[in-house]
Formats: sequence, C-alpha cells, structure tokens
Amino acid sequence: MFDFYSADYRRMLFPMSTNRYLIENGQAEIAEFLNRCLDPDQESFSFRSQTRVYAGKPGFHLRRTVKLDPVAEYFIYDLVLRNRTRFRAPYHEHKKHFGYRFQDGEPLNPSGSYRGYKGAIAAYRDQFRYSLSFDVAAYFNSVYHHDLVSWLSRTGASEQDYQAFGQFLREINTGRSVDCLPQGIYPTKMIGNDFLRFVEQFHGLRSNAVVRFMDDFVLFSDSRRDLRHDFITIQRLLGEKGLSLNPNKTSDGVRENVELEDAIEDVRIQLLQRRRVVITDYDGIPDEEVEVEQDLSDEEMGFLRGLLQQDDIEEEDAELVLALMAEHAEEAIDRLADIARRFPHLFKNIHSFCREAEDEEAIAAFVLELLRDNDAMIYEFQLFWLTHILEDRLLNTNSAAEIIDRLNNHPNATSISRAKLLEIPDLRYGLVELRDAHLGAGQSDWLSWSSAVGHRGLNRIDRRHRLGYFAKASNYNKLVFDIVSKN
Repeated sequence: MFDFYSADYRRMLFPMSTNRYLIENGQAEIAEFLNRCLDPDQESFSFRSQTRVYAGKPGFHLRRTVKLDPVAEYFIYDLVLRNRTRFRAPYHEHKKHFGYRFQDGEPLNPSGSYRGYKGAIAAYRDQFRYSLSFDVAAYFNSVYHHDLVSWLSRTGASEQDYQAFGQFLREINTGRSVDCLPQGIYPTKMIGNDFLRFVEQFHGLRSNAVVRFMDDFVLFSDSRRDLRHDFITIQRLLGEKGLSLNPNKTSDGVRENVELEDAIEDVRIQLLQRRRVVITDYDGIPDEEVEVEQDLSDEEMGFLRGLLQQDDIEEEDAELVLALMAEHAEEAIDRLADIARRFPHLFKNIHSFCREAEDEEAIAAFVLELLRDNDAMIYEFQLFWLTHILEDRLLNTNSAAEIIDRLNNHPNATSISRAKLLEIPDLRYGLVELRDAHLGAGQSDWLSWSSAVGHRGLNRIDRRHRLGYFAKASNYNKLVFDIVSKN
C-alpha cells in the first residue's frame, strides 16, 4: 500500500510528512486501529471529523476540501488499492472516459491520461463538425454520500468494504451527506472519475462520440440537434444525483474555428510543447515534476526573457516561466514575488521552481518579501507551500529563523500550515520548544500529531520522554506515540 501512497505524495494538494512517516512506519498499527474503528463494539474508536482546508484556484477562488488525518488517509488508499480491479476501462470505443484507474497493476499516470484525452478531442474535432464541452459545477463538493456508497456496492465490492466506506464518509464529515469526498488525492480521484461513467454509458445518447476526463465532458456530432438532445439528457441524468452543470464552462465548437494555434507565436508553441507539466482536470495545478529534455535555444530564452519584462505578465506566461526557467532562476527570481502576488494559486509551481533554483539566499529573500508584506494575498495554501520551500531549501540560510517566526505567527496561519512547520525534524531555531508546547497542551489534533512526528530527530529515550503525556490524551495520540517511539 505504501508504494501507491508514496507515488501520489508529491501530487497532493497538502502533502504532510506526518502522514507519510506514520503510514510508512506504522502500517500494522494503523490497520489494527482501523479494525477497531470499524468494529461497532469498539465505541471509543471512530474516524475523526477532518480539518477543513482551502487550496488555491485561478482568479483568487478557493477549493474547499479536507486534509485527512493519517488513519483516514491510510483507509482510503488501502480501500481503493484492494478494489482497484473494480475500476474498469471504458466499454465503448467512442464513448469513454480518461483519467484515474489502475492498468497492469500500476496506477495510470494522470499526465499520460490527460494527453490521451486531449488527443481524442483533437481527433474527433477533425472528424465531426460540431462539439459541445461542459463540466459539473463543484463536483466533489456536491456528490451525495449515499450515491457514492451505492456506486461502490454496484462495482462488486464486499459488503464489509462498502459499509466501511459509508462510515468513513459519514464520520469524517460529521454526518453531512454532501461535501464528503476529499479532493486532491489519487484514490478519491479514481472514485470521482468512475462514479460518472453512468453518463457516457447511457443508452439514449445520440452523439457520435463522448469523451470525459473526470467531470469535464466533450460531445461530438455532425448534428447540432443531437448535441442539444444529449446536453439536455445529461443534465437530467446528473440532476438525479443532485449534480448540475457550470454555465460559465459550457461552450460550443465548430470545426472551422478550432485551429487557434495559427494565431499563436511559433516560439510560444515550441515552449508549450516542451512544458511537461500537465494541468489536470480538477486540481488545476501541475500534476508532476517538470522535465525539460533539452537546453532552451537562444530564441526560446529570448522569448521567456521578453515575458519577464512585461509589467502585467499573463497567467499562462507566468506558468511557462516557472516551468522552464528554473535552471536560469537568477533571471526570473526578481519577478517571483510579483507572480506570487498576482497568481497565488500557482504556489505549487513556485515550490517546484524553488526546488530547482540554485541561489538559496535569493529564494529566502523572496519568501521574506512575501511574509513581510501585509497586503500580499497569503493564506493557508500559500503558507503551506512556503513552509515546504523552507523545509526543502532554506533551513541553512541566514533567514531561516525569521522565516520560521513569520510562518508560525502569520495572521492567516492555520492549524495545517502550522502543522507543516512543526513536523520539520530540525532541532534548531526553537522548533523543539515550539513542539513541546503543543505536546504538553493535552490536545489531540494536527498540531500535537505533527509535533510528535517532528520530534523524530531526537534520540529515542528523549523522544519517548517528551511524548509520554501526549500519548495519554486520546487513542489517536497513543497510536502516534506507538509508531514514533518504536524506532
């Protein structure tokens, strides 16, 4: 199970070392804990209500989801992995979905699936005169708890598994029936992707081709009447599940009008082809690391430098700079703060850029510039990824202490952004004392769990001593203590 989890770790919206460490080192303990949570006779054990988090989206919009604690995160990865054969490939050659499932024993690469989806769209646009694209409004936040459980039961999963899935959805969301499916992790993307397959499989669709990636649909036909018929039909099908379409994302296409690349500069096209970061369906953020297979040409570098000179750089151009100029970071670092202020949803891209850039002091100056700016739009998602930058690159810089202080005391800091700081296993800068304060507070929450895991850098005797009282606060704390103190 850990291989599946680890492969997805860097793609998460909020990857926490606390979860990764506990799952890697305590699978047996967590599995036993889960057995108790699922045992109706063990009334003191259950899934906890999960912490609400907000990731960034374009235009200063927020994506509402939860950050699963280690037990809940282990459960959903394990459940989906054991039932992976129930997520089947499409049945129909021309009415199909792309995206998240297993193939040949391995999870499909989302980027490869997305390229297949875009390739199918291009091929069908050449083949058919009309197209219609649309997506489901707030899909993950709108899907209904009982519909998800019913879907899993129909896949052939065991009663034990689909009943456990129902308990998981109910308890992590304090009993609410919607907004219960977490976002930003591979197993729930598999669930969300497969759940909608009933749409393209519906017998009454007239379109010649239907392709879908998660909740993004494109219909193709030589008849506008057939497209409109299917558009109405699909809305009715979705409406039976309490889902609706996003009017702002619905658009018609005609074959003569889709050749847009002719209007784009040739160099920009070359750079877009180089850019291996794929913006996927639902997260709207890069799915995997950037790989630039050949050095940029002088012409391409000149184009990127020109983008950097623009006072009002566009979002697409900012993405190109972040994706392709990490090896020339000294030329882009001065614009990084401006990009961060204007496009706060790109902070995961910024983190990838900073991991590759060589000048750590320049990165530290960028981070401090943002943290000192009271007018900057720095919220939970941005603080979380700034803390990742600190952990990956800045702990040995002259600015580390001030960065830690500002991250911890930022007015928009949350329990998750602070937990990301506390889990860093460094023994300097007062982090040990900061963790001790949370461990001694008698709490059972992200701040205490991450503090316990952050103490993994201490020797075993000292670690067990500092965690002793923490372990008595709850059975969750005892689980964390047992895993952290055994090595």
